[in-house]
Amino acid sequence: MFKLIKNELFKILHKKSTYIVIIITALFMVLVSFIMSKDNVYYNYTENYFDGTNSSGIDAKINEEMNALYAKYDDKTWQYYVMDDMYNIISNYYYNDQDENITKVYNEAKEAISKDDWKYFVNKDLAEEKENLQSLEESLKYASDKDKKELENNIFVTKVAIEMYEYRLKENVSYKNDYINDAINSVRYSASSVKTYETTTNKTTKSDLEEAVKGYYKSRYILENKEDINNTSDLRYLMTNFYSEYIFLILVFGVMIAGAIVSEEYNKGTIKSLLITPYKRSSILLAKFITVIISTLCFIVIAYLMQIVIGGLFLGFGSLSHHVVEYNLATKSLEVMSLFKYVLLYTAATLPQIILLVTLAFAVSTIIGNTALAIVITFAGVIGSQIVNMFATMDKFKFLNYFVTTNWEFNYYLFGGTNPYGPSITHAIIVCLVYFFIIVYIIKYLVYDCNIIYCI
Repeated sequence: MFKLIKNELFKILHKKSTYIVIIITALFMVLVSFIMSKDNVYYNYTENYFDGTNSSGIDAKINEEMNALYAKYDDKTWQYYVMDDMYNIISNYYYNDQDENITKVYNEAKEAISKDDWKYFVNKDLAEEKENLQSLEESLKYASDKDKKELENNIFVTKVAIEMYEYRLKENVSYKNDYINDAINSVRYSASSVKTYETTTNKTTKSDLEEAVKGYYKSRYILENKEDINNTSDLRYLMTNFYSEYIFLILVFGVMIAGAIVSEEYNKGTIKSLLITPYKRSSILLAKFITVIISTLCFIVIAYLMQIVIGGLFLGFGSLSHHVVEYNLATKSLEVMSLFKYVLLYTAATLPQIILLVTLAFAVSTIIGNTALAIVITFAGVIGSQIVNMFATMDKFKFLNYFVTTNWEFNYYLFGGTNPYGPSITHAIIVCLVYFFIIVYIIKYLVYDCNIIYCI
């Protein structure tokens, strides 16, 4: 058996197509790494000037004043990030210029802008949120059971907003475009998702909310530790998003090998020479299948190594030593792990899909004896899976939960996640195993028991 596998690996290593895919993968990695090296994490925004050509009266005055502010303050200043506030304040002033309180706020805001007093806006918004909280808590006392849930959610969101404003003041964090401000905004705007996630029982809804919930707790970690764990311009980011970038190329390689490893024996006429060897047909097929799996795993390892080298040359190698932080939805706790552990977990979660697809390609190659058809059928299955999965979330199509395509993505279950199509991890494992053995049985039946097709 070992000799057979060794021989098959030797054949693959001497195929031009093997090196072509590796070279294409390397070139694609160069392109991705180059783009990331030129793309700043915190990019400049487009100036938001107001078009006053068709404006008149009050609107023209508002536009004129806002344009003056945008002309003076760009996205490198904290003033730029309170422009929405300023627009509301200026609009209220011009439409209600007889109101003393509105006029007072207008004058105070303009003075704060000119005197570089960003804390004015924080304190103003903080006071408004505290008033809002008081009102909500008062309403809760007299609310019906039907309204209590929504009010409690609003109270939670308001308390989070207050906490973030107080954090700014305590840590002296002015408005700007950096990872701390991104984390503050993430905590604020994902707070509602946290409460919804805790109360919903719908798996599809839960799955849709999971990223927001994870972002909420990871952002809190950032604020507590002053650590940019979400940096999208370093090598760590590339490594943690490896499969989202390169899963297609991995499948191309695996399916290409699986689709050709048997059918090429037919096409080259070497099948007869293979059959006169002392090895049984079952041993030959098993050796070829094991070779397919080994080759695919080796390609993944090679791709990872290429990503480290190429990505490191463009982005630096320093981030490889940084840890990865994930929020575990099942244990309701943050997990801090090495990049290596994270990569292993995601690889293990992605392998079932890869193995099932290369097994399908191997089956078609063995049964039909046509390389092109084996590859086409396999990728047609990949495309078809998107259509199947689209309907799988609908209640009237719940039977699709027994299709392999709704079960083979185990990365859903990492860190306590939920499969949006409904199956539990136990259900998914059973379904994937059943489909795998069905494919294996079909190969056995057609190769050994069927006399109507040409096969080994």
